[in-house]
Amino acid sequence: MENNKDFITKGKECSAAFTGHRSLPFQQTTAIKAALLNLITEWHTMGITNYYCGMAWGFDLLAAECVLLAKRKLPDITLTAVIPCREQCALWQETSRRRYRDIVRKADNRIVLSENYYKGCLLVRNDFMLDHASRLVAYYNGDRRGGTAYTFNRARLKGIPVTNLYGSTAT
Repeated sequence: MENNKDFITKGKECSAAFTGHRSLPFQQTTAIKAALLNLITEWHTMGITNYYCGMAWGFDLLAAECVLLAKRKLPDITLTAVIPCREQCALWQETSRRRYRDIVRKADNRIVLSENYYKGCLLVRNDFMLDHASRLVAYYNGDRRGGTAYTFNRARLKGIPVTNLYGSTAT
């Protein structure tokens, strides 16, 4: 992994970020993926070409894979992996670690915010993404606690438009 903290080549106005729960309903995964691909395609027509992903297990990795998939038809879009600490996936199951590393390898940009994990580093990652994005894509079920709630509410407080895919993908 590289540490590209000073790469920021695309402006905030053409960037979006992702936040969402780690646990996704399996029966809705296909619908969530379709909703993400539609949104990425729609936003591309509005000039959104860079996507920040916090690389957490669940919605984040699914969203990152959708950006990489959309890149096949929209080669000018970029994926920026915002990694809160270098060993983010160290405690994950092996299949999830392989998936994570594959996405990081394919990302256009990688930003490692800390060499080591510390309490609060995930929230620092979320704040970093909000500081560099003009909009947020969420998969948020309304729970009042956790990183997704934090990021969803911070975006609203900062006046960043939020598109919440939760509920819109119900079967």
